[in-house]
Amino acid sequence: MKKISTFLLIIVIMIFTILTGCEKPKSTEKATSGSKQEIKIWHYFGTESIQKKFQEYVDKYNAQSKTAHVTVTVLPFSDFKKQLTISAASDSLPDIVLIDNCDNVAYSAMGMFEDITDVVKDWKTTKSYFPQILETGKYKGKIYALPVESNNLQLIYHKDMLEAAGVKPPTNFEELKAAAKALTKDGVYGFAMSAVASEEATYQFLPFFWSAGGETMKIDSNAGKKVLTMFTDMVKDGVMPKESISWSQGELSTQFANRKVAMEVMGPWRFTDYKTKGIDFGVSKIPSDVTTASVYGGENLAIVKNKNVKEAAKFMKWFLDYDRNSEWNLYTDEFVASQSTLQDPKYTQDEHWKPFVEMIPHTRARDVTPAYPEVSVAYQQAIQGALSLQKTPEEALKEAQQMIDEALAKNKDK
Repeated sequence: MKKISTFLLIIVIMIFTILTGCEKPKSTEKATSGSKQEIKIWHYFGTESIQKKFQEYVDKYNAQSKTAHVTVTVLPFSDFKKQLTISAASDSLPDIVLIDNCDNVAYSAMGMFEDITDVVKDWKTTKSYFPQILETGKYKGKIYALPVESNNLQLIYHKDMLEAAGVKPPTNFEELKAAAKALTKDGVYGFAMSAVASEEATYQFLPFFWSAGGETMKIDSNAGKKVLTMFTDMVKDGVMPKESISWSQGELSTQFANRKVAMEVMGPWRFTDYKTKGIDFGVSKIPSDVTTASVYGGENLAIVKNKNVKEAAKFMKWFLDYDRNSEWNLYTDEFVASQSTLQDPKYTQDEHWKPFVEMIPHTRARDVTPAYPEVSVAYQQAIQGALSLQKTPEEALKEAQQMIDEALAKNKDK
């Protein structure tokens, strides 16, 4: 069995004690042929079309590989982390896992992933990634994962609604408030974001906070007060729905598609859905305060510690080739966080993609620290408390800061 930290073992025991059962993984594995080494990969791509597309790539790789046969297991996103922890305890992890990039460092700190710094240092793709996105796969300066798909956030709006109201896409906080007010009428909210009690709320809040000069670990700051007060006031004024505290990003996009919201904070992953539904939408930069900012989202690929690193790395290198990986990202409505994307006409000449690509140099990764999951919860509670109008922004921020300080103290030696 691999070496597992005491912290991880405690988590495992807790999960086995309270867990009522995870959904059984859905396997799309095919029989290994001949003497090829089997390489298992787990992912949580949710839609059937994307699952099939990924399997097509795996089939292509298997057809040309003389030494390995990759098999795929699909797990539901809601159970993915639980399954990783349980499988670590029973030494039944796969060779490669897909992981949300903001979770990468926590699992690396647990000792779950292989240090692949020397393996990937000379790869062309590794050298072309933007430093911020490459950082999401690092822990203590070593590389434990590489980005397989990336995204950031922008403002997406209904063109006809803005035109009818004589409103231009807002570029700063004052314009955002004015535009939201002008667009709120006839059962339509001018602006909405996901403020649900999950990572989605933190993810959507951070670009505004950073643009106001905020530092992630100092939420109880002038920047924090400015942004949280702005959103709270917009809820009070009825131009932003109080229901945002229960809307996931998926539910937010549904409200937008149903024309209940004029402007939303959203990533590119809704492009295909909106186009299929015939929505005439525009994209502009997230309104900013003192500087332009957005946040990286997306997934990384990591090799599990003490597994077949050599063969797993071969598949990663093959799949992360820019031409192949950009083809995959365009299919899933994501982008490769690479210098090459900035010159790729498939992105730069598309009216919807262009603003997202132009924002890449101004995009930051969420802070790479084992304390991040707890820090995110502090953000979520502050956002929920203030937007539900149960707490003042000042009260919510003070409590959140205490949580962050405690999380940082607890994780300072990790």
